[in-house]
Formats: sequence, C-alpha cells, structure tokens
Amino acid sequence: MPADSSRPSAPRPIAAPARDEPRRWFVWAAALILAGTVLLVYANSLTAPFVFDDTSAILENPTIRHLWPPGDALSPPNTAAGAVGRPLVNLSLAINYSVGGLEVQSYHVLNLGVHLAATLLLFGLVRRTLLRPPLAACFGRDSFWLGGAIALLWSVHPLLTESVTCIVQRSELLGALFYLLTLYAFARAATGNASRLWLTLSVASCLLGVLAKEIVATVPLVVFLYDRTFVAGDFRTAWARRRTYYLALVSSWLLLALLMAHNQKRGGTVGFGLGVSPWDYALTQCHALLLYLRLSFWPSPLVFDYGMRLARSLGEVWWQAVTLLGLVAGTFFALARKPAVGFAAFAFFAILAPSSSFVPLVTQPVAEHRMYLPLAAVVALTLLVAYRWSARWTLAGAAGLAVLAGFATAQRNFDYRSALALWSDTVAKRPDNPRAHVNLGSTLATAGQVDAACAGDRS
Repeated sequence: MPADSSRPSAPRPIAAPARDEPRRWFVWAAALILAGTVLLVYANSLTAPFVFDDTSAILENPTIRHLWPPGDALSPPNTAAGAVGRPLVNLSLAINYSVGGLEVQSYHVLNLGVHLAATLLLFGLVRRTLLRPPLAACFGRDSFWLGGAIALLWSVHPLLTESVTCIVQRSELLGALFYLLTLYAFARAATGNASRLWLTLSVASCLLGVLAKEIVATVPLVVFLYDRTFVAGDFRTAWARRRTYYLALVSSWLLLALLMAHNQKRGGTVGFGLGVSPWDYALTQCHALLLYLRLSFWPSPLVFDYGMRLARSLGEVWWQAVTLLGLVAGTFFALARKPAVGFAAFAFFAILAPSSSFVPLVTQPVAEHRMYLPLAAVVALTLLVAYRWSARWTLAGAAGLAVLAGFATAQRNFDYRSALALWSDTVAKRPDNPRAHVNLGSTLATAGQVDAACAGDRS
C-alpha cells in the first residue's frame, strides 16, 4: 500500500520526533515483565467453563467443527451469539476446536495470548506517541517507563476480566488487537523507516479488524486525528500527504456494511425496529458511560450481566446526561486547545460509539466488556496527568496500583470458576435481573439441585 506522493504546496514544517533508544535488553525485559504479570494474574482463569453466550457460539455452533474447507468457519450462523457477523472470531474458535475439541483450556490460552499481544502493542504505541513533538518535551525522557506503566496497569485492570476470561468476548480482544495494530503501524510509518510497508500493514490490520468487531469501523477517524495531532500538525496536511492511505482505511466500511447486510442485524439483536427505540437506548447509555468511567477508577462491584432494563425517560438519567454532555463538550474544546488531551478523550468516545450511542443492542444495553479498549485511553490520560503533577511519584504509584489491580483481577476471575458461582454472584449484585435468575435456576437444575432452583424461581 504505497503512500500518496502528492504534497501540499507549502507543507507545515514538523519537528522530528525525539529519540528514545533504550538498550534492546531493556525492551525485551519490559516485554517479559508484562507477559509474566499477565500470565500470573490470569493463571486461575484457564479452567473457567463455557458460560452464557459461549453455549451458542461454541457448544452449539456446527461451523467451528472443521477448518477445511474454510467457508463454514468463516460463516457463523445467526444463532452463534458473539460470533455472528464476525468471521475472524468464528475462525479462531474453529482453530481452538481443531486443537482440543471442547476442552476449555485452549480457548482461554488463545484469549490470553491475544490480550498479551494487545498489551505489547499498547506499550509500543504509547512509547512512540510520547516521543512525538507535541509530547516529547514533557514525557520524552520517561517515555519508555510511562509506556510500560500504562500498558501494565491496563493489562491487569479488573474491568477487563469479562473480556479476557469469558471466551466469546474474544471479539473484543481481536477487535482491540487490530485497532491497536492499525495505529501502531501508522506510528511506525510516521518515523519514515519502511513507511510503505508499515502503511500496508496498517490497512491490512484495519480490514482484518472489521472481521472481528464493529468498533474497528471508527479506527480511520482515530488514525486521521492521530495524524493531525502528533504527525502532520493539521488535517489538510495529513490528507494531502496520505489521502490514498485514508481512502484504503475507509474502504473497510464497505466490508463492514456487507457483513451487516448479510447477517440480518446480527441475528436480530442489533439495529432498529427490534422493540427498543433509539431514544430509550441513548438514555440508557448516559447511565452506562458514567458507570464505565466510575468502574475505571473504582472497579467494584463488577457485574457479569446487567440485564435488559432500559431508561424510559430523561428524568431517570438527567444528571448523567448533563455530565456526559459536559464531557463531550470538553472533548471538543480540548481538541482545539489541548489536542493531545482531546485525542485521548475522542478515542474513548469513538471506540464506544458503535455499541454505546443510539443504535440499540437489544440483548445487552450495558456490558463491562465494551470497556476493554476504551479503558486504555482512560488509563493513559490519567497517568500522564498524574506525571505532570508529580513525576517523582507517578511511576512508583502506578506499580503499586498494578499490584492491587492484579490481585483484584485474580479475585474476580475466581467468580468464573463455575457457572453456579458466576450466576450466584450476578444475582447477588443484580437481584432485579430476571435473566440472571433464570440462568441461576437452570444451572442449579442441571446440577441436580432442583429444590434450590425452584426456590430461586419463586424469589
């Protein structure tokens, strides 16, 4: 994918990025520390059973039973919740099945591997971004350590447990992986070293990403904003220099449109005319987005299934709506006055937009797994603001927080040890969720505890 050779008549001069060349063994040591920490924190999740949507996506999905010919593996049925309209997710499940059948460990190992790869990409992306001219003066000296701290704290945050431990949420992991790879490859291309190769990889990653998760539809906008903020200096220069590249990224929208048309509103779970109005769904998202932000800073209680309850009037969520409007307005103000801050805030909202705006996802209006990648923007912005306030204590504080977060994540993973434990925990935290009661009753009945199941139904 060659870059467009056209140039503006008077391009704005952009300073070269600062140089940060830690010894190679430093980089490998950081990667090993990140990998070891992630594996340690999630070690107790490898035997967690299939739960909830895993049943339809894996146990009852005939298209993952063979890899060849690949047509079936790339064509998940409309009943395969979590894999519908996501051929790459279904193919990955077929690979797992070919390796170990329905043995759950291989599925968890692949989830963990994708999460680790995303962690390393985030580390590289943040480090390189902090070396760009708008940020280098403040953060360039410690870009290596700050990148590592942000990636570490994100990777072990308890809010990510549903995405990593619940197998079918692999769609979040794969979508985030290719989202980050699209941005990372562009950041590498911006250094001028093998730029055509990196731009080609960026486009390929974007196209693969839309085969895994709809959030990747927003990555062309985020890359364009990244270019304006950290590379070109303004939108006009960014477009003039790389218009062919951006047109290639936008072509991924056509692929996504074809997938959505073929899969009939993802099996009747996403879209308009399904019994949930865009207004009610948007009101519910006012509550959801503020909940996600709170859980980013205080991840308790974590709930596996929030049910299908919707906000029906503005009066139910008026203060959340006002707060959210203020945050959105602040984002656009920052884009004009503090572009780096505005970029992080815009990325947060953009990644959440496909699932948390006004297009109804009728079966799950609120879900913690949607914060998998957006949390990276929150963690990065928070740590960088803290670093500006007190550079001396930020890195040490991040390490301490990572220890606490890792312990909390391991504890949360313990709730996934069985379907009974998970649904019991969910009912305890959301007693007004009928679906949680039904699933708990079904699990008890399957375990032979019929009396307990009947007692749960009566409650």
